[in-house]
Amino acid sequence: MKPTLLIIAYCLLILSATAQINKSQFISYRPVRLSENEKQDLKKLIQQYSARYDDKEKMVTTKINGYNYHTDAEVGIYHEVRASLAYAVALLDLDDEKYTQRAFEIIEKTITLQDTNKFSPTCGIWPYYLEEPLATKKSPPDFNWADFNGVSLLDILLDHEAVIPKSLKPKIEQSLICAARSIQKRNIGPGYTNIAIMGTYVTYVTAHLLDIPDLKTYAQQRLKTFYNYTLEKGGFSEYNSPNYTPLALDELARMKRHITNSEAKPMIDSLYAIGWNIIAHHFHQPTGQWAGPHSRSYSSLIKSNFYGLLKQASNGKIDLGYNEQSIDKKVKHEIPSYLLPYFLTPKYPRTEVDLFEKSEPVIKGTTYLTDTYTLASASRSSLWNQRRPFIAYWGTIAKPSYLQVRFLHDSYDFSSASFYSQQKENNILAGINFILNGGDKHISIDQIKTGKFKAKDLRLRFEFGNYLNPENLTIPNHIYDPLKITIDHLQFNLQLFYAGFENMKGHWEKGGDNKSSWIDYVVYSGQDKEFDLKTMKEAVLGFTFSIGTSKDLFLETKPEFTVKDNILDTNWNGFNLKIFTRPSSFAKNL
Repeated sequence: MKPTLLIIAYCLLILSATAQINKSQFISYRPVRLSENEKQDLKKLIQQYSARYDDKEKMVTTKINGYNYHTDAEVGIYHEVRASLAYAVALLDLDDEKYTQRAFEIIEKTITLQDTNKFSPTCGIWPYYLEEPLATKKSPPDFNWADFNGVSLLDILLDHEAVIPKSLKPKIEQSLICAARSIQKRNIGPGYTNIAIMGTYVTYVTAHLLDIPDLKTYAQQRLKTFYNYTLEKGGFSEYNSPNYTPLALDELARMKRHITNSEAKPMIDSLYAIGWNIIAHHFHQPTGQWAGPHSRSYSSLIKSNFYGLLKQASNGKIDLGYNEQSIDKKVKHEIPSYLLPYFLTPKYPRTEVDLFEKSEPVIKGTTYLTDTYTLASASRSSLWNQRRPFIAYWGTIAKPSYLQVRFLHDSYDFSSASFYSQQKENNILAGINFILNGGDKHISIDQIKTGKFKAKDLRLRFEFGNYLNPENLTIPNHIYDPLKITIDHLQFNLQLFYAGFENMKGHWEKGGDNKSSWIDYVVYSGQDKEFDLKTMKEAVLGFTFSIGTSKDLFLETKPEFTVKDNILDTNWNGFNLKIFTRPSSFAKNL
């Protein structure tokens, strides 16, 4: 070889080695090593995916039956993008050669569904389904798919690089770049907790894996911004979320596993501890439930895999009799030791007070925990179906029950309904009014811009979840009569003291199904009727609530209130609550 060529080859070797050293200072590859028990659990998951797998399309199918924010699909069988990638990751994690070819075929297929047109507003993201291309769908695209699917692609690249076919690897890398650029362009703020963390992980690791200088700078600054924002707030904006706090912890655990940079690691470790602190302070040992109030939750009762998470993260110390664990066996958790007493030897009764939003108007969370029940409320929130601003739990780990306050528009939670409260221990003074330019089923996607909406039914619901005895519930004889109900040796005191809704006279009903029982104050029920929030002179409800055993203090005096200048001003045993009686402009932080 000529001397010049030798020099060039040597320089290229040095540059390559330097790049590898620089890469190792920021990220690390971690081959997957699962125990035999973990592999057996993973095989069960793979069997579930395999039963839904369509070999012709190389994708996992799902059956849809109902409304979803980001899709036009309502009924039928569809091929899922995200589930298909998750299936591919699981197949590779099992480390069995007979599964790898299927995994690679799935990856090849799903990558082709990504929008890669740099002039397209959805460049870098995927549709939910094969049958619903981004170019033709009517519902809003979900830009979070760049984050979620980007995580799956990084799992593949970081954990299985050695077995990826040479022809597939550059396709995965290019897909990751597209996803990362979409995340960078969108530049979601630190208030959207789970996506802020997930997007930071995808951009940070992609930038260092593939040596993209401007993306490195962006990702590092994004991590600092989220860290400083969270410290200033004292917690996550998506506060006390049974769905998204564990998801945030998963992504932070991935960061702890793969990001080795000395500047980033202390921030990641601190954020991880904050997440566990939120869970610990709201864990209710007698019921095994995650006490409220919840900013975002898809179910009012906790899923059993949460107990598997606690068992794994406590090294077996917290054993609630459930072994179901997270889908991703690679993600390992550890509860900080100083938080274990909240799970193992909690002190009751106690009150947890959280300032979720410090800037005006503030959001304060109050959680009262006893050895029998827990009651929680947010000082202000919406009644969107993902919010739980009023939630009580009682019962046992094997059979927990809950009470949730909802406002329903044609049997679906009405996002334009707003909730306000004050709480001390087992007593709550609450009010509900309505906002202008809010949403119907979602807080922002389907805004009621004109103020007008049609309804066949509007009602305030007190839902007794996982309690299937509606015949044991009673309703008031008159609208404003106080109500006392006894369930499982607990007393529930409820009084609706004000109900003004366009001079309509409501009534009480009770009912139930195979999941819950309820007491409803029916505002309107009849023919499809148009309502106009902008012209309504009054739309407001107020009630008091107490829960407890014979040992608890019940505040049974009637509330005193005045209505003046469009304000309902209520006093009750030291509580004072003022809320608008007419629909008003959208208040931030709801």
